Amino acid sequence: MNIWKKMNRIVLYAALIIATLAALYLLDTRWSTAWDTAQVVTASRQIMPHETIEDADLAIVEMKKELIIPGALSPDQLPALIGQEALQLIETGDQFTMNRVDKQSLLKSPDMHIVEIPDKWILSVPGSLRRLDAITIYAVQTAEGANAAVNPETGTDTELDSATLSPPPISKVMEDVVIAYYKDAGVNEVRSAITEGSNPNIRDTATVRGRRLELQLNDEQLKELSSLVDQGYQFMIGYGG
Repeated sequence: MNIWKKMNRIVLYAALIIATLAALYLLDTRWSTAWDTAQVVTASRQIMPHETIEDADLAIVEMKKELIIPGALSPDQLPALIGQEALQLIETGDQFTMNRVDKQSLLKSPDMHIVEIPDKWILSVPGSLRRLDAITIYAVQTAEGANAAVNPETGTDTELDSATLSPPPISKVMEDVVIAYYKDAGVNEVRSAITEGSNPNIRDTATVRGRRLELQLNDEQLKELSSLVDQGYQFMIGYGG
């Protein structure tokens, strides 16, 4: 009997060891994968700026959660990408987020709007200006602007004394303003002229000459710019703070 008891114990211990090893194997190969990974949408090829994204450009990949970037899109969001325009160069294997394809998602806050700035408001812009650039706006009092100013009470033209104006004749009025679009006199967007083998994110030569500037502004910013125009100012656009 003692021999049978010992044999039974040995068999039981062996079974427990085998079951433990099997559980560890499943934990390492299957269960941990289910816990530690998730599916995300990635680019199946290199997508150039301004290309329309099609179904064949997208792939669903299982990826470790620690490698998934904030805002990465899951497979159920894949239909929202189809037909969108790439706002930047997207390399093969890059994870998709909506701010790479949807300019509305780039608005800094819910009170922001996309506003086209009248051509007569603008004194100068850099030739390298492109969509999504962050710019600084300088107010410059010009003789032409001052002579064109209208007295809001009388409705007549008035000469403005620069010494009485606030802010000063040349001043920085806004910074970190994002360009929503920069187009020519028609509807053609200013883009970098891309040659074979060149980096599409380097802006050397533009495809068209820019004229129409659309900025992301809130109501207070737009009111401030409009007020300065009424005082005889025009705006210079620059980079940096």
